[in-house]
Amino acid sequence: MAAAWDEIRRLAADFQRAQFTETVQRLSERNCIEIIAKLVQEKKLDVMHTLDGKEYITPAQISREIRDELYVHGGRINIVDLQQIINVDLGHVENRASDIAKSDKGVQLVLGQLIDENYLDHLAEEVNDKLQEAGLITISELCKTYDLPGDFLTEELLKRLGKLIQGEMDQYNRGVIFTPAFVSRHKARIRGLFSAITRPMPVSSMIGAFGFQEHLLYSVLEELVNTGRLKGTVVGGRQDKAVYIPDIYSKTQNTWVDSFLQQNGYLEFDALIRLGIPDPVSYIKKRFKSNKLLFLRAACVGQALVDQVEASVEEAVNSATWTDIQPILPSCLSMEDVGILINQAMRNTSVQSSARVLGDTVVVSEKFISNSLSLFDEAMQRKAQKEVKNNPVFLITEDDVKHASMLTESTAPSKKEKREAERRKKTTEGSGSVKGGGGGNAREIRIRKTKKKGRRDDDSDEETGPPQQNRSKQTEVPFMALEEIVAVLEERVSDCPEEILLELAEHLVRPLTKTYQEVVRTVFMSSSSSPSGANKKRSLKDLQEEITNLYNNIRLFEKGTKFFSDETQVHIAKHVLKTVCTDVTNILVNFLAADLMMSVESPSSISSEVRVKILGKLPEDTKGPLMRLHNCLNGKTIEDFLTNIETSAEVCGFLLKKGDKKRERQALFLHRQALTEQLKDTEDPALVLHLTSVLLFQANIHCMLHAPGRCVPQVIGTLMGRIPTEQHQLLSHYQGLVVKQLVSQSQGKRLKQERSDEVRSEEQEGEDEATRKELLSLMAEVKDLVLSQRKTSVTED
Repeated sequence: MAAAWDEIRRLAADFQRAQFTETVQRLSERNCIEIIAKLVQEKKLDVMHTLDGKEYITPAQISREIRDELYVHGGRINIVDLQQIINVDLGHVENRASDIAKSDKGVQLVLGQLIDENYLDHLAEEVNDKLQEAGLITISELCKTYDLPGDFLTEELLKRLGKLIQGEMDQYNRGVIFTPAFVSRHKARIRGLFSAITRPMPVSSMIGAFGFQEHLLYSVLEELVNTGRLKGTVVGGRQDKAVYIPDIYSKTQNTWVDSFLQQNGYLEFDALIRLGIPDPVSYIKKRFKSNKLLFLRAACVGQALVDQVEASVEEAVNSATWTDIQPILPSCLSMEDVGILINQAMRNTSVQSSARVLGDTVVVSEKFISNSLSLFDEAMQRKAQKEVKNNPVFLITEDDVKHASMLTESTAPSKKEKREAERRKKTTEGSGSVKGGGGGNAREIRIRKTKKKGRRDDDSDEETGPPQQNRSKQTEVPFMALEEIVAVLEERVSDCPEEILLELAEHLVRPLTKTYQEVVRTVFMSSSSSPSGANKKRSLKDLQEEITNLYNNIRLFEKGTKFFSDETQVHIAKHVLKTVCTDVTNILVNFLAADLMMSVESPSSISSEVRVKILGKLPEDTKGPLMRLHNCLNGKTIEDFLTNIETSAEVCGFLLKKGDKKRERQALFLHRQALTEQLKDTEDPALVLHLTSVLLFQANIHCMLHAPGRCVPQVIGTLMGRIPTEQHQLLSHYQGLVVKQLVSQSQGKRLKQERSDEVRSEEQEGEDEATRKELLSLMAEVKDLVLSQRKTSVTED
């Protein structure tokens, strides 16, 4: 013991000596910092300085301080708060916190926060208190309360269920925790509520009305239904459209459906939907697996109804009649469903080719349709005979033309031989014809009465282009209008509804037209092959004479237009082109049509459409000049027509000779003679004025004139100074009376067409009567302006 104390005294003396000894070498603060930095750099020392740089701290110390602060803060602290407390860089704090979380299973790093098991246990106790108080708690509410992620809370709370938390989590919705007492209470409410339901009820409406928790309700409801506690089914799964259907309602529903199908033979889908069956098709297929049902768009029908329809269809086909299926079908079926049912019945009975459906519900036998077609045979023959005589150009196709041309070439002499034979039969040429001289202006005089027709011809003449040479399909000759076919069927077919007759007529139009084409073609071919047919070519000599006379008349008419203004010349030229020039063009076209067996008896009946059709069948060398001639008819000058008529006539084999002075005088005489005879016979004031003006023009100017009625005022104006003043005043006065009468007649027709209640006054009637009397009294005087003149032969004989 004494030795020990001696040693202690010796050490104390050494310590005291050391304390009083003066320092030989001392390190400055800067040298210490540099030495520590060097050691840290060489990784011989693991320390880090604080943010203020006054202290160094080791990682172990940081870890100890982090654990101490976590404990002090109740097991949950934010990393940012730790950094301010420890006063080191945030990166060092995060690294040490991560190391702690990895090494210690009781500590977790969540969203920048350190949380230990003590805190979670305390949180679970708080949650349990709230759960016992409310009976139900949601994870979403806890997330807002504790500012923690839902997945983390769900996982931690799930670990403590049954331990610290006295409750259970919904297996279909992990975001809800409830107590057994809450489940029992809701289960009792659900059991009582759904036990009282006697009709289908949407589950969603129950949730809204009674405040049930949705997922809990579905879980309890399925459990009660599966265990048999609730007698019913849930249709629609766990969706907003889920419906609870009690068994008592299903039994009543099934009884009604079975009874309705047995009694009526069909089920309407809309009726089942109104009955509370959301998917009628699936319900019917499941309910009636063994029944043979035909499903339509809006209903399904039983086999008995299908058999009834099949029997009606077979009866109609076998008896060659028709039957209306609508009376034996339910009224709820749409037209689409009726069509599907009828088509199915026709397929089952294999009569698709023996019958067709009209009016959606009427099945008609093909034999009945054939019998209906035969009702028109007699009328078809009569109309074909008439059509062949009037419009043969529309009756044949290109094949018929080629076939007929081959027959003609093999059985008849050539065109040249025929012309030579005609020339040998005829005597020498005459000097003209009355038709050629006067016929032109006879048409001109009639233009007043046919003005509307002339306008239609103007429109039709707009077709200036030829049809394509390779177009083989011809315009079909119409047989009967739809209304006419319906009228015949109403007369010949009994007990058939009007709607069915109309649709039957629509079906018959095409076959009747097609049959009619064949009948017409047969009649035409037979008539054209007969040597005594009406389509023989006219005498070449007569044609030559007529064309020459018309050609010279056109030249004389063209000379007469020079005495008028340019605008009036255009009107007169158009009138000449539409009348006399059209006549000579039709004669040439009809002459060539004879070679194609397409000529008509009267060339004047050839319209612009017929003319273009005939020209389309001619060879190119012939069609070109004549098509240019046809196009000239729509022009405004006569000179172009005269130029092309010579070329066209030469293509047709005619030689046009310009008339000499003698022939011109004869043409003037014949023209005046024809107009004078017409003037003597007419009593129409407008026509009297027209004829008198034209005759006075020819008598005083010595030129033929072919003018329309609209140009009469210009003709009278041209006569001023060429006839005595008294005669000109008489013509002008008479013209005014004619215009007044025409205006009055036009107003009367307009009122009649409009069926107006406006009545013409007695004064207006009196004026009209006075005008008529004055026109009649002056008519003889106006005629005498021409008829009283001495017929001289100096210029017109």
